[in-house]
Amino acid sequence: NSLKLLIESKNQPAGADTDDASSQHEKFRYALDREIEKAVLFVLQEQGTIAAELERLAERRALFIQTSSHLASNERILSVPSPSSSSRVKAVTTPPRSSTNNKSITSLDELRQIHEEYVTIAHNVMHFVKFIDLNVTAVRKILKKYDKKTKTKLSHNYLSAYANEYVDSHLDQLYHDGGLSSLVVSLKRAFDELHHVEMKLALKETQKQQSGGSYQNNHRRMISLPAKSFARVDMMESVPERLASAANTTNREQITHDTEPILQMIRISRERLKQNTKYVDVIAAQALMFEDPDEEDDSITDAMNGGQSRAQRISSFLNLSSTFLYMANYYIVAPTCGDYAARVGSSESLAGIVIGMTPNAALIATVLYSWWSNYSYKSALIFAATCSVLGNITYALALYYNSISLIMIGRFLNGFGSARSINRRFIADVFTRKERTAASAAFVSAAALGMSAGPALASLLSMMTFSPESTLWTKETAPGWIMLFLWVVFLIVFSLFFEEPDRKHHLSSRRANATLELTSKNEENTHLLADEAQSSDHAPEKKAEKVQTVVVMMTMWIYFVLKLVLESLLSSCPTVTRYFFGWNASQSGAFLALLGLLMFPANMVVARLSHYYEDKELIRSFMVAILCGCFGIIAYVPSHYSVVQYAVFGICIFISTNALEGPNMSLLSKTIPKSWARGTFNSGFIATEFGTFARVIGDVMISLAAIKGVDGMLNAIFSQMFCLALISVFLVYIHYDRLVEDDEDDEKSN
Repeated sequence: NSLKLLIESKNQPAGADTDDASSQHEKFRYALDREIEKAVLFVLQEQGTIAAELERLAERRALFIQTSSHLASNERILSVPSPSSSSRVKAVTTPPRSSTNNKSITSLDELRQIHEEYVTIAHNVMHFVKFIDLNVTAVRKILKKYDKKTKTKLSHNYLSAYANEYVDSHLDQLYHDGGLSSLVVSLKRAFDELHHVEMKLALKETQKQQSGGSYQNNHRRMISLPAKSFARVDMMESVPERLASAANTTNREQITHDTEPILQMIRISRERLKQNTKYVDVIAAQALMFEDPDEEDDSITDAMNGGQSRAQRISSFLNLSSTFLYMANYYIVAPTCGDYAARVGSSESLAGIVIGMTPNAALIATVLYSWWSNYSYKSALIFAATCSVLGNITYALALYYNSISLIMIGRFLNGFGSARSINRRFIADVFTRKERTAASAAFVSAAALGMSAGPALASLLSMMTFSPESTLWTKETAPGWIMLFLWVVFLIVFSLFFEEPDRKHHLSSRRANATLELTSKNEENTHLLADEAQSSDHAPEKKAEKVQTVVVMMTMWIYFVLKLVLESLLSSCPTVTRYFFGWNASQSGAFLALLGLLMFPANMVVARLSHYYEDKELIRSFMVAILCGCFGIIAYVPSHYSVVQYAVFGICIFISTNALEGPNMSLLSKTIPKSWARGTFNSGFIATEFGTFARVIGDVMISLAAIKGVDGMLNAIFSQMFCLALISVFLVYIHYDRLVEDDEDDEKSN
């Protein structure tokens, strides 16, 4: 209750006395330290109790194994001669049957008792893990509630203590589970040894049954065999096979298991604990993976399943290849599409429209593929790849037929190659929750690599020498032919090697989770630090929903603006640089490729910064950087406009927009209503459509600005982008205090 009183009393006005605030700060830290200390000391005490029980049982287990091994060695059920012995088996001996049966029954009873005691200890370990998990969550909740009451944030400084290897902290015991790992290893070893002993006892029991009624017949038949043949028959079956066979043929109920269910349950609890001690991965949020809350249940099914098979790894690679090829196909025409439009008798100002045909089609394709992926991945991805093949053929033949319409149709068909909604859904369904962050980061990296590879390939093709008479193989049509070849190769390999994944069975996983929960209902019987975190002043539900909606709309708007600014920069680059600096397609392509490569260090920096700053702080900073970039790139004196000015502020815009995407989507994933994570039109779909629509608007704005004159194109585009960025910064400033992730723990406590 002391923490509760300190949190509730922390309602100071902005101009409160600094010394008094500092005193309250220290009181709160002391009270929190004391509560953590009590929880940690209790953890150590329980850990010692469990360790003592394991040591006691280990001695009993060792004695039991020694006794059972001695019994098995003294009981000669069948003597097998070696190939070098006499050609006939002279005798087969068996011990008295009554004494053997009694010893076997006694051994099985002893085994059952020891196994039950280990299962009891294992349940205590599982409750112990969940106790730690509750307290880790409680620390986060308490600090979050305190931060909401104060201007000076305590969370970072307090939690960073356990990450400092030179400072001892009670948090080490909660956030590092070295002692817990040792307990689990001891349990696993004990269960393995007991299972092996049971298999030996089962083998002995099976041999007795086989040597019972038909003993005399078997004896006569076996002594008629040569020794070499007899030994060969006996050696055909290995020891593990005989043990497994014995376990299957005995009629009694099996005591131990090859993989103990309680160990699997402990592993699941530990994985959840580890998730609670990690920071949000920014790159994974960029992949727009918004999890259905029901997927929490799937961790049980995921834990029971092994790693990916070789076929699944190939399928995952092909899924990423689809993303890479689409992004490369999207941007490969950027350096040359203006020249292409001019060569078929149209205006160079149509470059934006040519590029914009692809996202126009992608708006429709996303709806189609979101529905299609509910039933099949392979057929949907084959259709997408086929559309890209047809689109590139049409685009490449447009010069031969001297038709701007074919250029537009080709790029429109390429838009149906946008299978990014399928790619995201594939990752969400195939990878476990533990693996999904890495898979999402790989997805973002594949898209970034394609974004860089497309202009780089266009730059290399522009350096080649083409015949001036040719209308099939030119610098304008070459991107279409190259991408056609790559898509055909992909389509063949994909058709041969892609494996349709199994759909997740949510019903069965929920049942498994229900079974797990039933085993741990009695765990909350001890004093917990979490009790202190359960009380705080909660806002009314309707008000909370309203605030949540504002945050979602803000993040969606910011996502729209950053994609719009980014598309305006990339699609206008070839035309703007040709007018101001005389760059050809090779030079502008190289610049775009360089920009694409900058995504990787930008994501690394953001991931690092996310450890020290909140999402809303990063969003505000990057929005200001975008505003500065849009202001600085404008040509105030066109006659003195330099490459340095364009490159510096262009890089500033590119890095800022890509860096902004991480924390913005991270905040969206934390605040979006859970019901939006389900169904075809889920939050990932909505965010994808927002981004695609922004690209369409950007390409249209570029074409409209170019129609008025290439000389004023740069200023016309980025003056509008500056106004949008200014509005966005103002909105962030107005709603800054609301840009806080929803506290799931608060919801649960309600």
